[in-house]
Amino acid sequence: GLDLGFHKAGFDIVYSNELEPLFASSMEANKGNYVDESTIIESGDIRDLNIDQLPNNIDFIIGGPPCQTFSASGRRAGGASGQLDDRGTLFQVYGEVIAKKQPLGFLFENVRGILGSNKGKDWEDIKLYFTSLGYNLDYRILDACDYGAPQHRERLILVGHKMHNEFCFPRPPHGPASYNERKHISAFEAFKCIEDNSEAKILSFTGGKYSHLLKEVPPGENYLLFTEKRGYPKPIFAYRSRFSDFLYKADPDLPTKTIIASPGKYTGPLHWDSRYFTVQEYKALQGFPQDYILKGKRNEQIKQIGNAV
Repeated sequence: GLDLGFHKAGFDIVYSNELEPLFASSMEANKGNYVDESTIIESGDIRDLNIDQLPNNIDFIIGGPPCQTFSASGRRAGGASGQLDDRGTLFQVYGEVIAKKQPLGFLFENVRGILGSNKGKDWEDIKLYFTSLGYNLDYRILDACDYGAPQHRERLILVGHKMHNEFCFPRPPHGPASYNERKHISAFEAFKCIEDNSEAKILSFTGGKYSHLLKEVPPGENYLLFTEKRGYPKPIFAYRSRFSDFLYKADPDLPTKTIIASPGKYTGPLHWDSRYFTVQEYKALQGFPQDYILKGKRNEQIKQIGNAV
């Protein structure tokens, strides 16, 4: 997603590293269209990179070292371990590339949970590390829907640079902070670009303990409908006993909640027609062009979309 955005903004992506071979093959498949033909795409662990062999004269470096150790989804799996997890120290390897290539600037993307990981110590360490490389830092929590995505997706965006003045983040074109308080793009509006949505005919939401409940959920609501606090006659769930995306049905007139890479059986956003979203709909929600090629099975394609920026 970062590569695609910078490509569309006019940058030449000369080199890209991706750990997963299947995901790298998706990028290869889009060469000549959304990926430059000359882009070197290397699949492998960033810790094994030979930095000396990377291209020289780089203007800008972009990256989002794995965020699961700092994220809410990481906490679901047993606690956000931050730097205690092997993946939580990958920002240092990313920094080694910056230190060696000395670009004019760099972009670091991560989940907002990184700010509070280990009581804020992880973020202080990360800032100190990047500052030690000789860069000034400016960062903000940005919501993708303020910048034209039909999805609420808050991410920390840090820009490292060597300017004397601060980096000015662009004013949102949508939402309450926009010039004319322009409305956010709704999911329904975003889906207008979909020409072939035949997958919708074969998707169902059946076969699980709670599957039958989805049809009762109004658009924009979730499992809380079935709690005592909401007045449900025979409560099924305790209040706040699940994450807010459990049985969450998207409202077609609004941006959706954040889509994730590996959703569970009852994890939303789910379609207002009481089914799962199609891959084409996921693409539209995440800002990928409809003809962007994704390799792999359905769940592998969704993972690539949900992992993307």
